[in-house]
Amino acid sequence: MKLVDILLVILVTIVWGVNFVAAKWAVEGFSPLMANTVRFTAVLIVLAPFLRIIPGRMLDLAFAAVTLGVVHFGALFWAVQLSGGVGSVAIASQLNVPFSTILAIFILGETVGWKRAAGIALSFAGVLALGLDPTVFTYWEGLLVMTFAAFVYSVAAILMRRLKDVPAVTTQAWVGVAGVMGSLLLSFMFETGQVDMVKTAPTSAWLAVLYSGIASSVIGHGGANYLLRKYEVSVVSPYFLLTPVVGVIAGVVLLGEGFTWRMAVGGALTLTGVLVVTLRNNARSARIAEIAEDRAAV
Repeated sequence: MKLVDILLVILVTIVWGVNFVAAKWAVEGFSPLMANTVRFTAVLIVLAPFLRIIPGRMLDLAFAAVTLGVVHFGALFWAVQLSGGVGSVAIASQLNVPFSTILAIFILGETVGWKRAAGIALSFAGVLALGLDPTVFTYWEGLLVMTFAAFVYSVAAILMRRLKDVPAVTTQAWVGVAGVMGSLLLSFMFETGQVDMVKTAPTSAWLAVLYSGIASSVIGHGGANYLLRKYEVSVVSPYFLLTPVVGVIAGVVLLGEGFTWRMAVGGALTLTGVLVVTLRNNARSARIAEIAEDRAAV
């Protein structure tokens, strides 16, 4: 990778890592679904010019947008609200990688060798170790909801792969539409006091949701999409493992969170497992691409 692109991928991981702190500040002024509504309102304002009707693709777009914009990010805000700290939540968010592999086994019939199986087991063992830490155990519900959010993200990723023919920025714009409409509807169904939240939310909460929407979605995902279109996944994806590390550091520095040795062990196990799965997935994809090229040459 060129130096400028290395700096970009590091910027993306920093933006995403700090986003966990932003989410924590956001739910101090808004309920989770209202925070998600405001977040995607900012996204939609920025990306509205890219909204397009894509003939024959709108149903797939709707499924992907609702899954990612409403369910995943709504669960993320809920997990952060339930949690006493963002460090463990940031680490658990990486479970989307082994979840994606597990889904590929059941949906696509992929086979998994012992190395990927060991990586999956190691990543989940790490999250279990996190949950058994006395500090984290007091808010285990947040860790559980974040695990669910990671699973939903893996489902959304599969749905997004079916939209490769749709411009990424258009897809993100429709995610914004779904995020606003779906989250607002669910908020009025399951939450109360929306008007008061808008009137009384502190400036920090407003800035946090704006950061989450503009920095995390527009800059973060936009930068990631640019890099993944320019380089192989195997080159870019390992850098994304820095995201939870940044999240943990941001929690300690900006929120004054504690970080115990048990959390360190659980985090190390999880990220090691995720790294193994990531590298093996990338190696498998490379082999499949080589086989396809050889067949095309014949």
